[in-house]
Amino acid sequence: MKYFVIAAIIFIIDRATKWAALTWCSDFAYKINSFLSFDVVFNRGISWSMLNFSSNVGFVVVSLMIAMVTAAVCWHAYYNYARGASVIAETLIIAGSVSNLIDRAVYGGVVDFVLLSYGTMSWPVFNIADVAIVMGVGLLLFWYPFDTPLTGHSG
Repeated sequence: MKYFVIAAIIFIIDRATKWAALTWCSDFAYKINSFLSFDVVFNRGISWSMLNFSSNVGFVVVSLMIAMVTAAVCWHAYYNYARGASVIAETLIIAGSVSNLIDRAVYGGVVDFVLLSYGTMSWPVFNIADVAIVMGVGLLLFWYPFDTPLTGHSG
């Protein structure tokens, strides 16, 4: 149940912030300070706009690949949960990925809007779902070499 609650919280926050960005920042960038601004872009590729396709065929292929990876993470989460391991990392990835897949279906691209910059350098535009996915992947990469459930006992 706790994993469902975590996923629901991430999903709701991501959907709400995307709605707010589309409502208030779709026509112009909203600068908070010299480091943070909100500027809506539609990412038709994967992370950091890699594999960004303007064609619908490329976009659909990338979207289907993302859906298949998400399904594989779901299977991995089920397997780990069944063996008594924590699946917080998988939960973060799944919640973020599902929300971004909804964007792909509804808007024809993922709604990204958070822009971090310093001087002339800037980080690629992202959203809350992206943060959850990166955190989940980071946790998986950190814990995977130990092959020990996050609950502290071996499976």
